[in-house]
Amino acid sequence: MFTELTVYSPVDNKIMVLYSDENEIRAGVPLGGIGTGKIEINNKGKMINVTIFNNRGFPIRKVRGFHILIIPDHGEPFFLERELPFLTLNYEPNRLLYEGSYPFFTLTGEKGNVVAKVRGFSPIIPHNLHDSTLPAVGFKVELNTHGSVAISFPNIVGSNPIGRINELREEKVLFRNPKAFDVDPRKGEVVIMGKASTVVQQYNLDVRPEIALKRNVWEEKYESDDVWKSLLKREVPKSNVHEVTGFWDSPASLLVFRYEGEPVKFVLSWYVTGKHLQYPYGSYYHNNFSDASEVAEYFYDNFDRLESESGFLKYIPEELPEWLRDAIANSAYTLSSNTVLDERGRFSIYESPENCPYLGTIAALCYEGGSLPILLFYPELEKSFLKMMGDTMRNGYVPHDLGLHSLDHPADGTTAPPPWKDTNPTFVLLIYRYYKFTRDLNFLAEMYPKMIEAIRWEASAGREGVPELEGQGDTGFDAMSIKGLDSYTTSLYIASLEALKQSAKVFNDGETEKWVSSLLKKAREKFEQLYNGNYFKPWEGEPKVDGIFLGQFIGQWWAEILELDSVSDEDKISSSLEFALKISHTSSPHCTPNLVGTDGKILDFSVQAYSSWPRLVFSTGWIGSKRNKAWFDVIKKEWDNLVKRGLVWNQPSRINGFTGEPESPSYLDHYIGNSSIWSFVII
Repeated sequence: MFTELTVYSPVDNKIMVLYSDENEIRAGVPLGGIGTGKIEINNKGKMINVTIFNNRGFPIRKVRGFHILIIPDHGEPFFLERELPFLTLNYEPNRLLYEGSYPFFTLTGEKGNVVAKVRGFSPIIPHNLHDSTLPAVGFKVELNTHGSVAISFPNIVGSNPIGRINELREEKVLFRNPKAFDVDPRKGEVVIMGKASTVVQQYNLDVRPEIALKRNVWEEKYESDDVWKSLLKREVPKSNVHEVTGFWDSPASLLVFRYEGEPVKFVLSWYVTGKHLQYPYGSYYHNNFSDASEVAEYFYDNFDRLESESGFLKYIPEELPEWLRDAIANSAYTLSSNTVLDERGRFSIYESPENCPYLGTIAALCYEGGSLPILLFYPELEKSFLKMMGDTMRNGYVPHDLGLHSLDHPADGTTAPPPWKDTNPTFVLLIYRYYKFTRDLNFLAEMYPKMIEAIRWEASAGREGVPELEGQGDTGFDAMSIKGLDSYTTSLYIASLEALKQSAKVFNDGETEKWVSSLLKKAREKFEQLYNGNYFKPWEGEPKVDGIFLGQFIGQWWAEILELDSVSDEDKISSSLEFALKISHTSSPHCTPNLVGTDGKILDFSVQAYSSWPRLVFSTGWIGSKRNKAWFDVIKKEWDNLVKRGLVWNQPSRINGFTGEPESPSYLDHYIGNSSIWSFVII
């Protein structure tokens, strides 16, 4: 029997994210390889948010025609699904339970004494780029009794439905659309493969027009139940294979498997050759496979190995709390939902694919937080991104991103001009971080002149070689206009100078080391001016504000990740963290806002003041927990709020400190930087 749902429920002596079908979640676990696009199955058994057609910013919200029907030898049939789209069939389970631990999901349903479980996964395998970039998903269905399992899937190839046709090829059904143009981003093919006992190659999932018109049923809401009625009568439904020419003809296929104790396995693969207008690139998987059938065959032949090798839990320290291990694993979900990897091996991550679709955004813990799993397990992708970012420099300035849905059109920032003051030091730190973890001396040598160039620009963006803000949103805190010296940018600058200093030592470049040391002396003096005896003030300048600003800890996060000298004396860092723990943590029952007054009240002069950034809470919590274990409570509160609101696999940029909800109406979805919680793994 199922346990009662809590935010965390014990399953197999582990603590993991569980939802019932009654909960509302924004997304399911994204399933798909790095740079391939993804599908999702949610807690109601629906396929949603499909982005396999290079449409990461414009997902197919719901796929009609995907169903899993359980027909036990003894017992009542039921779909692993809620809110069935049929006019007369109502074979729903008594209950569904959804468990997610990226890159796996499990959907369990029961009806009477029959229990059915479907497990889906993406082969996201550390240190194995070939298998981690498969455009495919594996499914495994198990029952507690003998019976049959029927799976249906529609042909969604081609933007225009005219021309779709399903082809049967041995153990595969191939979904094609010969009428799709080369400029159609949905041109390509999809395959479903498994050892089925019965295959209905093609049927029309639309309600027949005469029934629809009679009942005033709109096409998109309901599906025909004819094929399912035949199946439930133990009859073999008839196929009707033809090239679709009408809008009330949506071709789908049905595969029936016999279950007698061995798991039912099937693979869904895709191979897209069409190009999106704003994303005119091929896919990395084109280098390894020639079509969707090849992908499916490779996956199916290696199913058990791919399943056993996928996932991250074995790389996450066991001494961490179980909830935190689960939070870390699930926060890598952006590898499937946000990544692009073109046929040339160029890699990047969307900041927010739907609402802020910039690729490779840096500064304010964006790419630098989101790429931690990449750095650990796929460093060749990190190198690709850093090379592209270095190539975008103009007159010493490092831009905010690589482009809007693009790897080739860099922009200076969402509020630029003026140019931002945190991108250059972030770039320097990213280069040194790559070297620190890979010891790739040749790449450091290649990028070293660019690091020097970036710091020269940064030193010129203020007085006495220390950058100052211009009051026009010229950092990653772009909705919080600040003028003057601020603790976030200055601490980040100090960390970047330390990184360049260490790089100069690698190359025995005494002249650069001396120059950087002089800049460090000035920057540290300026930073110390912000210390008020308890914490570092947010800034000196406009607007006049005082309180605990979590941005002051970003430079220290970098310093500790890279084992650099601290941005300030340890007693000052520890004191600042204790004040944040005491005041900021208790200001909201939901999360830990960015800026809180010393009276414990959230400062609401800006959306980025009264909101929390989960990525900033996670990174601050990491450096804080090394000094005081009470910081685990801060991180858990932030994570629990995400779980409670169904945001685990679509985490926002900001959480409203007063309400605990994502900022609306267009919160920044699938936010790149929240993988900063991987700080607990990286060192």
